[in-house]
Amino acid sequence: MKQINTSWQSALLKFTLVTVIALVMLLPLSFIRGQVDDRSENHQTAETDISQAWGGSQTFSGPWISYTYKTGKAPAVETVKGALHPDSLKYVVSTTTKNLHRSIFDIPVYTAEMTITGNFVVNDRLAHSETASLVLNMDQLKGLQGNPTFTLGGEELEIKSGDGGLWADLNLSAKKGVVIPFAVSIKVNGSKSLFFRPIGHLTEVEMTSDFPDPSFTGDFLPVEREVREDGFTAKWEMSQITMEKPSENRFGVKMVKPVTQYRQTERALKYGLLVIFLVFLAGFVVELVSGKPINIIQYLVIGASLVLFYTLLLAFSDFLSFGIAYLIAAVMTTGALCGYFIGIVKSKWAFLLAGLVAVAYGVIYVLLQLENFAFLAGTLVLFLILCIIMLLTRNLKFAAKQSGSSPAKEG
Repeated sequence: MKQINTSWQSALLKFTLVTVIALVMLLPLSFIRGQVDDRSENHQTAETDISQAWGGSQTFSGPWISYTYKTGKAPAVETVKGALHPDSLKYVVSTTTKNLHRSIFDIPVYTAEMTITGNFVVNDRLAHSETASLVLNMDQLKGLQGNPTFTLGGEELEIKSGDGGLWADLNLSAKKGVVIPFAVSIKVNGSKSLFFRPIGHLTEVEMTSDFPDPSFTGDFLPVEREVREDGFTAKWEMSQITMEKPSENRFGVKMVKPVTQYRQTERALKYGLLVIFLVFLAGFVVELVSGKPINIIQYLVIGASLVLFYTLLLAFSDFLSFGIAYLIAAVMTTGALCGYFIGIVKSKWAFLLAGLVAVAYGVIYVLLQLENFAFLAGTLVLFLILCIIMLLTRNLKFAAKQSGSSPAKEG
């Protein structure tokens, strides 16, 4: 590559102006970030409205037996409340999911069909109880579909509802040590999550679902799980021996989109200034190497085009998947800038600059997908760009600025 002489004072001034323009682009980027926040809040509002109408997060506990018994001797006799938890407790759950629409938003919800089985071992206090009821606690009764059924010892019970869930009166005459089986069948709507409390001496949950992106969470994780593109299966097993306060523990699964399009757009915006600065830096290097000037107004237009990419991304992602919206916005922005670079530089360097824009958007998309390795990958990309700049400017020479008359030749 031939040596290129230029004035270091004018180069420094131009670089300073280009840097200032890049920083000015933070203003429209912050405006777009505000738009992303507004859309995200509207999405959350739509999610809340649908949850209130359809059914929100559900947590199941039980069934268990609540009873009262008398203690003490006359005249100091007291009526005391007691609770008997199942000796064994097993949930078999099948959920189906779908999207409900509110405005431009899609909110995932589920319907769970559940069978709960197990048995109680009657203790001395329950055997001498005055009143007793079978209780199933749940968060939201609004989500109930159809009529649930309770059976205890083979006898179907009459179900009533209360603030804490469902219950049924019992008329027990069993003796201490008697094992009484129970079964509950229930269908319920919900959204966001489905949790269980391990109140049985041995609690098991077997769940199948068509939701492809579950997030297993809570105090216990599944002992077995299989996540597929068409859904998942999971199994939990736990004993009260491992828990200090079983009624305060819970476990289950969240069934929400892991990352919304607004969250992904917000993450992409964090790289906005970096993309603008890299493209400006590339344009500045092309100026130095090729001798084709890019004026300040043209840098402003380039910066505005790079900022507009995020507006396009936000607009398209309202109606399309994030990946497709990103591709459309990147192609539109790169194509427009390619034509603009050709008009400015009028050489092969225009395609290099357009290629850099395309590569930058491709790299950013990959970084968004990597997430855990984004910092490492981003650092390696920056190092590669630095090496390219070093290669292009290795023969660049700055000429000293002359003033006054040139010195006379000797002779």
